[in-house]
Amino acid sequence: MSLYNMYMFNRAGHCLYYHEWSRPNFALADDPEEDKKLMFGFLFSLKDLTSKMSPRESKEGIHTIKLGNFTLHHFESLTGITVVLNTDNSVKDMYSNLQHLYSKVYVECVNRNPLHNPTHTVGQMINCAIFDRKVKQFLGEAVIKNSSSARS
Repeated sequence: MSLYNMYMFNRAGHCLYYHEWSRPNFALADDPEEDKKLMFGFLFSLKDLTSKMSPRESKEGIHTIKLGNFTLHHFESLTGITVVLNTDNSVKDMYSNLQHLYSKVYVECVNRNPLHNPTHTVGQMINCAIFDRKVKQFLGEAVIKNSSSARS
């Protein structure tokens, strides 16, 4: 039960937050910006493809993509904030946890922060120690609960 990394993007595809816990493959470690662009591009293309392939219109979108080596968990808010969490395959669906992370941690620590500038410029990431601490604490606890409940 491992967390690999987490991305948070705005509607325009700019990375607002990135944290890495443990990442087994460092193929793009030389260029972290390229890594963020590839992740957003992958999600954008996948959402477009699934919306065209779906037999009926759905507002839910992508929640979890399970691959051979890892699981990608995805949440997109109505405001266009996208949260992506990569974990190992023992972690079950984290959609509700990412939704909680957005509504309770991001909104409380970032959106309601009087020092927060909502006009995002390229390269500007969330710089809030409280947000960072709460993200790490919440996701660590959520993964432990999620993994242990999956074994029960």
